[in-house]
Amino acid sequence: MAAACAATLPLAAVLTGCVSTQQIAARARLVSSRVLVSQSTIQVGQANPNVTVDRVALIHTRAGTAVVVSLRNDSSTTLTDLPISVGIVSGANHRVGLNGSANLDYFESHVAAVGRHSSTTWVFTTGRRVTGGRPFARVGLPDLHPPTAAALPRIDVSLRTEGSTQAGTNVGVRVSNQSGIPQYDLPVYVIAGRAGRDTAAGATELPHLGTRATTTANVTLLGAAKGAALRLIAVPTIFR
Repeated sequence: MAAACAATLPLAAVLTGCVSTQQIAARARLVSSRVLVSQSTIQVGQANPNVTVDRVALIHTRAGTAVVVSLRNDSSTTLTDLPISVGIVSGANHRVGLNGSANLDYFESHVAAVGRHSSTTWVFTTGRRVTGGRPFARVGLPDLHPPTAAALPRIDVSLRTEGSTQAGTNVGVRVSNQSGIPQYDLPVYVIAGRAGRDTAAGATELPHLGTRATTTANVTLLGAAKGAALRLIAVPTIFR
Protein backbone atom coordinates (compact mmCIF):
# COMPACT_ATOMS: atom_id res chain seq x y z
CA MET A 1 0.00 0.00 0.00
CA ALA A 2 1.49 3.32 -1.00
CA ALA A 3 1.95 5.98 1.63
CA ALA A 4 2.52 9.70 1.60
CA CYS A 5 3.68 12.22 4.20
CA ALA A 6 2.08 15.24 2.58
CA ALA A 7 -1.51 15.99 1.78
CA THR A 8 -2.85 16.02 -1.74
CA LEU A 9 -6.23 17.28 -0.58
CA PRO A 10 -7.45 20.36 -2.48
CA LEU A 11 -7.42 22.34 0.76
CA ALA A 12 -5.08 24.86 2.34
CA ALA A 13 -3.94 22.39 4.98
CA VAL A 14 -1.15 19.92 5.60
CA LEU A 15 -1.55 16.53 7.21
CA THR A 16 0.99 15.50 9.81
CA GLY A 17 2.38 12.00 9.84
CA CYS A 18 2.31 9.36 7.11
CA VAL A 19 -1.00 8.09 5.81
CA SER A 20 -1.85 5.91 2.85
CA THR A 21 -2.66 7.51 -0.47
CA GLN A 22 -5.96 5.62 -0.35
CA GLN A 23 -6.86 7.38 2.92
CA ILE A 24 -5.95 10.76 1.48
CA ALA A 25 -8.03 10.09 -1.63
CA ALA A 26 -11.02 8.87 0.42
CA ARG A 27 -10.94 11.99 2.59
CA ALA A 28 -10.70 14.23 -0.46
CA ARG A 29 -13.67 12.49 -2.09
CA LEU A 30 -15.73 12.89 1.08
CA VAL A 31 -14.97 16.60 1.37
CA SER A 32 -15.76 17.12 -2.33
CA SER A 33 -19.01 15.15 -2.06
CA ARG A 34 -20.13 17.30 0.84
CA VAL A 35 -19.39 20.48 -1.11
CA LEU A 36 -21.45 19.17 -4.02
CA VAL A 37 -24.39 18.29 -1.76
CA SER A 38 -24.33 21.73 -0.14
CA GLN A 39 -24.84 23.39 -3.51
CA SER A 40 -28.39 22.01 -3.73
CA THR A 41 -31.47 22.56 -1.63
CA ILE A 42 -32.02 20.08 1.19
CA GLN A 43 -35.36 18.38 1.68
CA VAL A 44 -35.66 15.70 4.33
CA GLY A 45 -38.19 13.11 3.24
CA GLN A 46 -38.41 9.89 5.22
CA ALA A 47 -37.53 10.29 8.88
CA ASN A 48 -34.60 8.21 10.07
CA PRO A 49 -36.05 5.38 12.21
CA ASN A 50 -32.79 5.10 14.15
CA VAL A 51 -32.80 8.69 15.37
CA THR A 52 -34.96 10.23 18.07
CA VAL A 53 -35.27 14.00 18.35
CA ASP A 54 -35.45 14.56 22.09
CA ARG A 55 -35.81 18.31 22.14
CA VAL A 56 -35.88 21.35 19.86
CA ALA A 57 -35.28 24.84 21.23
CA LEU A 58 -35.93 28.03 19.28
CA ILE A 59 -33.99 31.10 20.39
CA HIS A 60 -34.88 34.33 18.63
CA THR A 61 -33.27 37.73 19.10
CA ARG A 62 -32.99 40.99 17.21
CA ALA A 63 -29.69 39.76 15.78
CA GLY A 64 -31.10 36.49 14.45
CA THR A 65 -32.31 33.02 15.37
CA ALA A 66 -30.73 29.88 16.77
CA VAL A 67 -32.20 26.39 16.71
CA VAL A 68 -30.82 23.81 19.16
CA VAL A 69 -31.64 20.15 18.49
CA SER A 70 -30.91 17.38 20.97
CA LEU A 71 -31.00 13.99 19.28
CA ARG A 72 -30.23 10.37 20.02
CA ASN A 73 -28.93 7.46 17.97
CA ASP A 74 -30.98 4.45 19.04
CA SER A 75 -29.04 1.99 16.90
CA SER A 76 -25.89 -0.05 17.47
CA THR A 77 -24.21 1.61 14.46
CA THR A 78 -22.43 4.94 14.31
CA LEU A 79 -24.44 7.32 12.11
CA THR A 80 -22.88 10.08 10.02
CA ASP A 81 -23.85 12.79 7.53
CA LEU A 82 -27.47 12.87 8.62
CA PRO A 83 -29.57 15.46 6.76
CA ILE A 84 -31.61 17.59 9.14
CA SER A 85 -34.39 20.06 8.45
CA VAL A 86 -35.40 22.68 11.02
CA GLY A 87 -37.96 25.45 11.04
CA ILE A 88 -41.17 26.60 12.62
CA VAL A 89 -44.78 25.46 12.43
CA SER A 90 -47.36 28.24 12.50
CA GLY A 91 -51.00 28.78 11.71
CA ALA A 92 -52.81 25.79 10.25
CA ASN A 93 -49.82 23.47 10.51
CA HIS A 94 -47.88 25.62 8.05
CA ARG A 95 -44.18 24.73 8.06
CA VAL A 96 -41.48 27.24 7.28
CA GLY A 97 -38.01 25.75 6.86
CA LEU A 98 -34.92 27.65 7.92
CA ASN A 99 -31.99 25.62 6.58
CA GLY A 100 -33.09 24.10 3.28
CA SER A 101 -31.55 26.68 0.94
CA ALA A 102 -28.77 25.85 -1.47
CA ASN A 103 -25.21 26.96 -0.79
CA LEU A 104 -25.38 26.80 2.99
CA ASP A 105 -22.41 25.21 4.68
CA TYR A 106 -22.86 21.43 4.60
CA PHE A 107 -23.08 21.08 8.37
CA GLU A 108 -25.79 23.72 8.54
CA SER A 109 -28.08 21.09 7.06
CA HIS A 110 -26.39 17.89 8.26
CA VAL A 111 -25.44 16.31 11.57
CA ALA A 112 -21.80 15.27 11.23
CA ALA A 113 -21.93 12.17 13.43
CA VAL A 114 -23.51 10.54 16.44
CA GLY A 115 -22.10 7.41 18.04
CA ARG A 116 -24.01 4.20 18.56
CA HIS A 117 -26.50 4.42 21.41
CA SER A 118 -25.29 7.98 22.01
CA SER A 119 -26.70 11.49 22.03
CA THR A 120 -25.48 14.77 20.62
CA THR A 121 -26.58 18.34 20.11
CA TRP A 122 -26.69 20.20 16.78
CA VAL A 123 -27.02 23.97 16.38
CA PHE A 124 -28.16 26.11 13.46
CA THR A 125 -27.91 29.90 13.49
CA THR A 126 -29.16 32.46 11.01
CA GLY A 127 -29.40 36.22 10.78
CA ARG A 128 -33.06 35.77 9.88
CA ARG A 129 -35.45 36.94 12.60
CA VAL A 130 -38.18 34.42 13.39
CA THR A 131 -41.12 35.10 15.65
CA GLY A 132 -44.13 32.99 16.56
CA GLY A 133 -44.81 29.35 15.91
CA ARG A 134 -43.19 26.29 17.41
CA PRO A 135 -39.91 24.77 16.27
CA PHE A 136 -39.54 21.44 14.52
CA ALA A 137 -36.63 19.22 13.52
CA ARG A 138 -36.63 16.23 11.22
CA VAL A 139 -33.61 13.96 10.72
CA GLY A 140 -33.46 11.92 7.55
CA LEU A 141 -31.55 9.08 5.94
CA PRO A 142 -27.99 9.87 4.80
CA ASP A 143 -27.04 10.09 1.14
CA LEU A 144 -23.35 9.80 1.98
CA HIS A 145 -21.96 6.81 3.85
CA PRO A 146 -18.31 7.47 4.75
CA PRO A 147 -16.53 4.56 6.44
CA THR A 148 -16.36 4.83 10.22
CA ALA A 149 -14.30 3.15 12.88
CA ALA A 150 -15.64 1.46 16.01
CA ALA A 151 -15.25 4.73 17.91
CA LEU A 152 -15.44 8.29 16.63
CA PRO A 153 -12.31 10.45 16.78
CA ARG A 154 -12.08 12.34 20.06
CA ILE A 155 -12.31 16.13 19.83
CA ASP A 156 -12.10 18.09 23.10
CA VAL A 157 -13.48 21.59 23.62
CA SER A 158 -12.83 23.84 26.61
CA LEU A 159 -13.17 27.48 27.51
CA ARG A 160 -10.07 29.56 26.98
CA THR A 161 -8.73 30.48 30.42
CA GLU A 162 -5.67 32.48 29.37
CA GLY A 163 -6.40 35.55 27.32
CA SER A 164 -10.08 34.60 27.13
CA THR A 165 -12.16 36.75 24.80
CA GLN A 166 -15.43 35.90 26.51
CA ALA A 167 -17.33 39.17 26.69
CA GLY A 168 -21.07 39.49 26.45
CA THR A 169 -22.14 36.92 23.89
CA ASN A 170 -18.65 36.10 22.54
CA VAL A 171 -17.13 32.92 23.94
CA GLY A 172 -13.50 31.96 23.39
CA VAL A 173 -12.90 28.22 23.13
CA ARG A 174 -9.93 25.90 22.74
CA VAL A 175 -10.43 22.90 20.43
CA SER A 176 -8.08 19.89 20.53
CA ASN A 177 -7.96 16.94 18.17
CA GLN A 178 -6.93 14.00 20.34
CA SER A 179 -6.90 11.58 17.42
CA GLY A 180 -4.55 10.73 14.57
CA ILE A 181 -7.20 11.72 12.03
CA PRO A 182 -7.23 15.28 10.62
CA GLN A 183 -10.54 17.10 10.70
CA TYR A 184 -12.02 19.33 8.00
CA ASP A 185 -14.95 21.78 8.29
CA LEU A 186 -15.25 20.87 11.97
CA PRO A 187 -18.44 22.28 13.57
CA VAL A 188 -18.13 23.72 17.08
CA TYR A 189 -21.23 24.51 19.14
CA VAL A 190 -21.74 26.45 22.36
CA ILE A 191 -25.09 26.28 24.14
CA ALA A 192 -26.02 28.30 27.21
CA GLY A 193 -28.65 26.85 29.53
CA ARG A 194 -30.43 27.81 32.69
CA ALA A 195 -32.91 25.76 34.72
CA GLY A 196 -33.08 23.04 32.07
CA ARG A 197 -33.79 25.52 29.28
CA ASP A 198 -31.53 26.55 26.39
CA THR A 199 -31.24 30.34 26.48
CA ALA A 200 -28.48 31.06 23.97
CA ALA A 201 -26.51 29.21 21.31
CA GLY A 202 -23.88 29.74 18.68
CA ALA A 203 -21.91 27.82 16.08
CA THR A 204 -18.66 28.18 14.19
CA GLU A 205 -16.67 25.98 11.83
CA LEU A 206 -12.95 25.23 11.76
CA PRO A 207 -11.69 24.70 8.20
CA HIS A 208 -8.92 22.35 9.37
CA LEU A 209 -7.66 20.83 12.60
CA GLY A 210 -4.63 18.61 12.22
CA THR A 211 -3.78 15.42 14.05
CA ARG A 212 -2.98 15.95 17.75
CA ALA A 213 -3.43 19.68 17.12
CA THR A 214 -5.03 22.44 19.17
CA THR A 215 -6.48 25.75 18.03
CA THR A 216 -8.69 28.50 19.40
CA ALA A 217 -11.86 30.10 18.11
CA ASN A 218 -14.54 32.57 19.08
CA VAL A 219 -18.21 31.62 19.05
CA THR A 220 -20.89 34.31 19.00
CA LEU A 221 -24.02 33.36 20.89
CA LEU A 222 -27.54 34.43 20.06
CA GLY A 223 -29.74 34.81 23.13
CA ALA A 224 -29.27 35.42 26.84
CA ALA A 225 -26.03 33.86 28.05
CA LYS A 226 -25.33 35.84 31.21
CA GLY A 227 -25.20 33.60 34.27
CA ALA A 228 -25.97 30.47 32.25
CA ALA A 229 -24.05 27.20 32.23
CA LEU A 230 -22.27 26.46 28.95
CA ARG A 231 -22.15 23.23 26.96
CA LEU A 232 -19.29 22.95 24.47
CA ILE A 233 -19.46 20.47 21.60
CA ALA A 234 -17.29 19.64 18.58
CA VAL A 235 -18.41 16.82 16.28
CA PRO A 236 -15.81 14.96 14.16
CA THR A 237 -16.25 15.06 10.40
CA ILE A 238 -13.49 12.71 9.21
CA PHE A 239 -13.63 9.25 10.68
CA ARG A 240 -10.71 7.28 9.17
